[in-house]
Amino acid sequence: MSDQKRQRRSYTPEYRIEAANLVIDTGRSIAAVAKVIGVGEQTLGTWVKAEKVRRRGAGEPTGALNEDERAELARLRRENFDLKQDNEFFGKSSRLLRVEASKQEKFELMDSEKAHYAIRRMARLLEVTKAGYYAWKKRRRAGPSKRARAQRSLDGHVAEIHAESDGVYGAPRVAAQLARQGVSVDEKTVAASLRRQGLEGISPRRFRPVTTLQGVATHHIPDLVKRVWDRGELDAVWISDITYLRTWEGFVYLCVIRDGCSRRVLGWAMDARQDSDLVERALRMAHTLREMVPDDVIFHADKGAQYTSAQLHQASVELGFKQSVGRTGVCWDNAMSESFWSSLKTEFFERRVWQTRAEAMREVARWIEVVYNRRRLHSALGMVPPVEFEEKFRAEHSAGRVQEEASTQAA
Repeated sequence: MSDQKRQRRSYTPEYRIEAANLVIDTGRSIAAVAKVIGVGEQTLGTWVKAEKVRRRGAGEPTGALNEDERAELARLRRENFDLKQDNEFFGKSSRLLRVEASKQEKFELMDSEKAHYAIRRMARLLEVTKAGYYAWKKRRRAGPSKRARAQRSLDGHVAEIHAESDGVYGAPRVAAQLARQGVSVDEKTVAASLRRQGLEGISPRRFRPVTTLQGVATHHIPDLVKRVWDRGELDAVWISDITYLRTWEGFVYLCVIRDGCSRRVLGWAMDARQDSDLVERALRMAHTLREMVPDDVIFHADKGAQYTSAQLHQASVELGFKQSVGRTGVCWDNAMSESFWSSLKTEFFERRVWQTRAEAMREVARWIEVVYNRRRLHSALGMVPPVEFEEKFRAEHSAGRVQEEASTQAA
């Protein structure tokens, strides 16, 4: 024998218990079992004694089992193994079981754990079928289908449009913007794409205006509109209203002037006070924008003191407007303005906190000119922005006049 010490073999606790079980449960001798498994009889005897002590403490049988007892023991061990496997897998799949996970997510988990758990077991616990899993795996090996590729492409377009709208657009406007880009898809398909990606639009709430304080007019102002704001022509009716916007410094009052046909904001003014100066500034801005304003433009608002004052009457006469007012406290008489306030506040202003008046005024002006007038799709205009609507309107009417003149000359 070599002078070097023979290296001692190391056995795990599990191995020692299983070796002892071969003696205790089968009734075979220590010598016979020791010879089969290749360990010393003394060593195996020590393991057997230890296992019997353990079993006595646990109330388990310590002698050889008969055939029925061995079968029952095997069944119990299988059940214990199954429960252990189920519990382990439940732990790994808890995220999918807590939410409404898709079949694809479940199949992906099964595929990642197939080396540790039987497919049948995972399918049962995840409430899917083996056939479904194997069909999914076959499709994945074959690569994404034409339909899946189209869906992925659509999802990308939808997400991009939704992001560009600052998270405002829902299915109708996203579908309309896709159509403008040459992608024809219905609203139902767009809605499904938004749901898949966890995206949703913002629905403007019904705006509740603060009751206007009626002014004492120094002159009679009739209602020339009668709720018919859109006369089918640009610069036929201009609508105005005032709202307040909250900042940490205090309120900002915003007055806007909009065209009844195109819905475009033509003029606007903001200040810490609401008075006739505020309205006059917005009106003069709109007049400057239009350059050549027809003499019969109706300037419609409510009966607030800012609109019925002598100052505004004088400005209206100077600029050539015909003043018109609706009833006080009747929101339907100025519903077009109320709709605009709802969009402004729900889609933009109330989504953040405003520290200063200056910050709020700067960003509101940007939203009006960049977003509302030039980018936001307007449902009443056939899903085009107001400025684009005006450009198309003028182009079509110009072409119509040219054709009419040509017909007159030919006659």
